[in-house]
Amino acid sequence: MSQPSIASPNDSLNAIDSSINKAAFYFILSAITWLLLSSLFAVIGGIKTVLPSFLSTYEGFTFGRIQAMLNSTLIMGWCSNAIFAVAFWIMARLSSTPIKHGGILLLAGFIWNVALTLGLLGIFIGDLTAYSWMEFPSYTSGIFLLAYTLIAVWGIVAYRHKQNDYSYVSQWYILGGLLWFPWIFVIGQFFINWVPVRGALQSIVHAWYINNIFYLWLCPIALGACYYFIPKLSNTPIRSYHMSALAFWTFALFASWSGMTYLIGAPVPVWLTTTSIVFAIALIIPLLILYVNLVGTALASASQLKNNLALRFITFGSIAFILHLIVKMLLTFSSIDAVAHFTMIYDAHHWQLIYGFFSMIFFGAFYYLVPTLLNHYFKSYFLPNLQFILSALGIIILLAALYIGGWQQGTQYNTVELSFLEITNNLSLWMQLKLVGLVLILLANLLFAFNVTGLLLSKLLDALPNFSNEELNQNT
Repeated sequence: MSQPSIASPNDSLNAIDSSINKAAFYFILSAITWLLLSSLFAVIGGIKTVLPSFLSTYEGFTFGRIQAMLNSTLIMGWCSNAIFAVAFWIMARLSSTPIKHGGILLLAGFIWNVALTLGLLGIFIGDLTAYSWMEFPSYTSGIFLLAYTLIAVWGIVAYRHKQNDYSYVSQWYILGGLLWFPWIFVIGQFFINWVPVRGALQSIVHAWYINNIFYLWLCPIALGACYYFIPKLSNTPIRSYHMSALAFWTFALFASWSGMTYLIGAPVPVWLTTTSIVFAIALIIPLLILYVNLVGTALASASQLKNNLALRFITFGSIAFILHLIVKMLLTFSSIDAVAHFTMIYDAHHWQLIYGFFSMIFFGAFYYLVPTLLNHYFKSYFLPNLQFILSALGIIILLAALYIGGWQQGTQYNTVELSFLEITNNLSLWMQLKLVGLVLILLANLLFAFNVTGLLLSKLLDALPNFSNEELNQNT
C-alpha cells in the first residue's frame, strides 16, 4: 500500500474508509438495535409508572428488571457501540492511518454484543446486581473486558502510527475516553462484584463509578465528535481554539472528582462530599470554554445550521450538555439538594446527558458518517428532519416532566402533612407527560433506524444493476 503522503487526498480518505467500513457498519447496526430495544424498555417502564398492572403477570417484566435492562442496553449497547463506530473512524481520519486487521475488530465487537445479550438474559431471569447503571451479572464483566481490550487497542494503535505530527483536540478526548474506560470498569467491578467492599464504601465506589462512566467515557467521546464535526459541518474554525487544551484538562480533572455529590447528606466522610462540591463548581471553567468553542462556533454559522441536519443535531446536543453542567453545579447547593435529593430530578439529569447530549450528538454523527462511508446520500431529508423534530420535542417533554415533577415531589416530601401515597398520586400528571416524551423518542428512534438502514438498502439495490451489467460484460 502506498504511503498517504504519496497518494492523493481522496485516495487516502477512501483507503481509510474502506479499512473500517465493515466494522463501522457492524457497530452502527448493533447500536441501532440496542437503541430500539432500550426505547422499548423505556416505554414499557413509563407505562408501568402510569398503569402498574401492565405486564404484571410476567416476572421478567417487573419495573426493576425493566429499568435494569434499560440502563444496560443504553450504556453497554447503544452508547458503547456508537462510540466504537464513530471514535475509530475519527481517529483514523485525523491520524491519516487506515485501520489494519479489521476482522479482529469485527470479532471483538461480536464478543461485546454477545456479552450484553447474556447480561440481558441474566437480568430477565433475576440474576442482576443491586447497583444502578451496572446491573448486568458479574459473570459478563470478564467478557466485556476481553472484548474491550481487543477493540480499544485499534484506536490507540491508530494514534500511535499517525502520519502527521499534529494532535487534534478530538484525538485527545477520544484517546482519553479509550484509556479511562477500562480503569473505571475494572475498579467498579472489582470493588462491587469481584471483591465487594462493605458498608458505606459500597455507596462511595458506586457513586464514583456512575459519575466517571458518564463523564470519563460517554462525555469525552461525544465532545471529541463535537470538536471534529462542528468545524467541518459549519465551515468555521473553532472559536478560541487555543483554549481547548485548558477545557480538556480541567474537565477531566474536575468531572472525575465530582461524583460524591450524589452522596450529599449520606453517612460518608464529609470531606468527600465537600471536595466533590468544590470540583463540581469548578466545572464552570471548562463549561465556559466549551460553550465558546462548540456552541459559539455552531451558532456563528446560521446558514449552515439551517441547511445542515447533522449540524443541527450536534448543536442541540452541545447546548443540552452546557445546560446539563449548569444543573450539575446547581444540585450541589444545599438548599436545592434538600429538595432535589431522592426525586426524579436526578433521573432527569441522567436522561439529559444520555438522550439530550450523547444521543443527539451521535445521531448527527451517523447522518454524516453513513452517507460518507456508503458514498450514497439521502434523496430526501424529510424523514431525517422529522426525526430531529420528534427527538427534540420528546427530549424537551421528558425533561420538563421529570424536572418539574421532581421539584414538586421534593417540595411535598418536605411537607409533613402529606403521606407518601398522596405524593405519589400527585405525580400522575407528570408520569403521563413523561410517557408522552418516551413515546415520541421511541418514534424518533424508529425513524432513525429506518433512515439509516433504508439508505444502506438503497445503496445495495443501486449496486445490483451495475453488478449484473459487469457480470454480463465479463461473460460475453
